[in-house]
Amino acid sequence: MRKTKIVLAVLLVAAFFIFAAGSGESSTTDQGSGTANTETKGNDSIGKYSVVIDSCRLASDYAGKPVVIVKYQFTNVSDDNPTAFYIAFDDNVYQNGVGLNGAYVLDDNANYSADNQTKAIKKGASIDVEVAYELNDTTSEIEVEVEELFSFSDNKLIKKFSIAN
Repeated sequence: MRKTKIVLAVLLVAAFFIFAAGSGESSTTDQGSGTANTETKGNDSIGKYSVVIDSCRLASDYAGKPVVIVKYQFTNVSDDNPTAFYIAFDDNVYQNGVGLNGAYVLDDNANYSADNQTKAIKKGASIDVEVAYELNDTTSEIEVEVEELFSFSDNKLIKKFSIAN
């Protein structure tokens, strides 16, 4: 039984690499800059969805540590069932090339609400989504990357923000 599981796992990994190597799509990059609390634009369709990395602003987490809240505009342009942002996209934020952890911000702090990350929206609907990330420092720029969560494509949206005070 154990040998069967190992063989199955090896076959799945091999299949993944075959499909990933055959994708051949290039990445899409949209780089803009602005200061925190200043709206900057960049949008693109990624797979079955459309996302705009809209803006970012500084805030504090529950312990008073600095965080950046990135605002996205998510539109479902697929023919699939209703989908939520956190199911459609893999969003990452980097500072000096180091990934930032997600942050827990109280809902009443900085008018932040994480609720829209999990709300499913139907085809043609749009919703603003905010995601908070712990900062390593409050002076270095951040780089936001968004790509489709379940895809073999290399397409991603990239946008940089200056957050210096």
